[in-house]
Amino acid sequence: MTNLAIFAKPPRAGLVKTRLIPELGADNAAKVYRYCLQHAIEIARQSRLDFRIYLSEADEDSLFAPYPIHFQSGENLGERMFNAFQELLQLNPAGAIIVGSDCLDLKVRQLKAAAQALVDHELVLLPAFDGGYALIGCRTVDTALFDRIDWSTEQVLRQTTTNADKLGYRTCLLETVHDIDTLQDMERYPELLNLVTEG
Repeated sequence: MTNLAIFAKPPRAGLVKTRLIPELGADNAAKVYRYCLQHAIEIARQSRLDFRIYLSEADEDSLFAPYPIHFQSGENLGERMFNAFQELLQLNPAGAIIVGSDCLDLKVRQLKAAAQALVDHELVLLPAFDGGYALIGCRTVDTALFDRIDWSTEQVLRQTTTNADKLGYRTCLLETVHDIDTLQDMERYPELLNLVTEG
């Protein structure tokens, strides 16, 4: 069975969703992040895939207590994902999936579709409308997949697929989804707007 990792940060004020802080404040930005992270964990749980959480740093939040915790290592996101993939693929060479923690469009069916795609693809991506992706799955991984990626820009998906082509990877692109980085992104989800206006 494909292994799944959720890449996450501790949902602490000032650490997460920093692009939202000028408009919402640090506490509300952290509330938004925590809500999205809880969604990712619940979808992972419902998928019945073997999943673990890869934290950016140690944290004692009770949200993480029931689940296996590992830690991200590397100088940038590409290095951190490469290192996580190496660990995951040692456990199960059939494939591994990494998801972020800011996509409320993520569904169980997408996780299952990604796992199925890895049967005959080296790479599967769940593209985001902002030019990045909300999920990446690999059956094999090479550092060159993450080479010269302009992280946090609209070029991430294109640069990643270009690298995959150079490696000879067969790539499967799933449906495009929204993730949540700005107040405009939040407006698609009334539950998030309610969250930050409570009290």
